[in-house]
Amino acid sequence: MKIVRFMSRVDPEKCNGDKRCEKLCPSGAIKVVDKIAVVQQDRCVACGKCSEVCREDAVQMVRRIQPLTLAFDMESVDPEKIQALCAQAGLLPDLPLCACTGTTVGEIAAAIIDGAKSPEDVVVGTGAGSGCGIYCMAVIFKLFDCAGVQIPKDPRWNSLPLTSHDISEEIAKKYPAYHFDSLT
Repeated sequence: MKIVRFMSRVDPEKCNGDKRCEKLCPSGAIKVVDKIAVVQQDRCVACGKCSEVCREDAVQMVRRIQPLTLAFDMESVDPEKIQALCAQAGLLPDLPLCACTGTTVGEIAAAIIDGAKSPEDVVVGTGAGSGCGIYCMAVIFKLFDCAGVQIPKDPRWNSLPLTSHDISEEIAKKYPAYHFDSLT
């Protein structure tokens, strides 16, 4: 769970519409419309990436009037389905996945089972990926893949496998000294 107490605000006088902020926003909250960045406040997870990348200093982080809670209610999804999706991915549901938010594998699996169709949906629904987005994104992609959900290509997301379970048979055979065969 993540409590979001801040949000991005764009100064239209400073914004040049270069889309640098839009290209980095993990939740899809910031879009350039008519050459000015616009923030969809209910999707802003206060990651600060837009503010950091803005060369014009047009994006500032401001305090929200009402904090936003990013968490998924796992009680709304059949626990057996969560367990099955996690098992298919070779992951434990209670495993903390996102170091930035403490979101578990089970929470992400539940969000996907409930209808999340993109990493943006997972970020807004669970908070995972709203920080660094390094390790958790690869596992989020793995869960989407195991659930049969095709993710649109997007340069914001790194879907590289990070575990030895994801090594192809061809690679495992090429490097037998690493004993990849013992992982199955």
